[in-house]
Amino acid sequence: MVTGPRGAGNLTRMPTRLPTASASIAALLLAVVGCAPALRAQVTEVPQTIEPGGVLMRMDAISLGIQPDTAAPNQYKALGLGTTLVSAGLTSSVDIEVGTQLFIRDTFTTGGSDHTESGIGDVLIQPKWTFWRDPSSGEAAAIIPYVMLPTDSSAVGNDSVQGGLIVPWSMDVAPGVKAAAMVEWDELRNVANTRYDTRWYGSAYIRWDLGSTLGAYAETTLSDSTAGSSTFAGTIGGGATLSVSKNFQWDFEASRVLGSGRSAWAEVLRFRWKIL
Repeated sequence: MVTGPRGAGNLTRMPTRLPTASASIAALLLAVVGCAPALRAQVTEVPQTIEPGGVLMRMDAISLGIQPDTAAPNQYKALGLGTTLVSAGLTSSVDIEVGTQLFIRDTFTTGGSDHTESGIGDVLIQPKWTFWRDPSSGEAAAIIPYVMLPTDSSAVGNDSVQGGLIVPWSMDVAPGVKAAAMVEWDELRNVANTRYDTRWYGSAYIRWDLGSTLGAYAETTLSDSTAGSSTFAGTIGGGATLSVSKNFQWDFEASRVLGSGRSAWAEVLRFRWKIL
């Protein structure tokens, strides 16, 4: 499992997943200059969009998962570098996001021998429409359809188009405290590459602002699919943010992974850059 668990902060719906042709797309979007909304952490999508002409880049600089097996000499490791999402505002309620994973490496050790696969990931394209806002409560909701294009290396992808729909929601629950949640429906190619399976995904978090530079949050995720038995998965964890400036923020999250056959723990170091 390559983390941080989902959401466009992190592109975990990518198979062995938040891509060189994709780097060119990201570079093109980064060339746009504008204003971006407040920096944000977590993997749960937020319903707010980028201001028209604005650009925000979010990157999981490094994500790591390790699954030791105490009953047998097996171990699974997953490493993701440069999982990137670039958002560009089109209107006051619509933006477009392009995501990519620049490097993925999976290693499975069994019987004393290592099997490693590595390469680039897929390209993710997702428009976001904020269809409802309530300024009095800070509530907002959005619809985010997405499609993943098979630009991946053959070793880590399935060469198939995949897609789905995300509905995020958030609100202010107290001064300096925000809650958010989302539900997601995915149509993903199965491991044998013979059919598409449906996956349902949900996540929620609560976030506290601890002054002008520090923040903290707790987050949980759950998912299940029609792929077969033992498809339930989830995470429970939390993180902290450090705002180096009004335009740049570091974010570290550690999560306990739920479900058999998956990384026991997952850690992600992210940064977010408002490009002005």
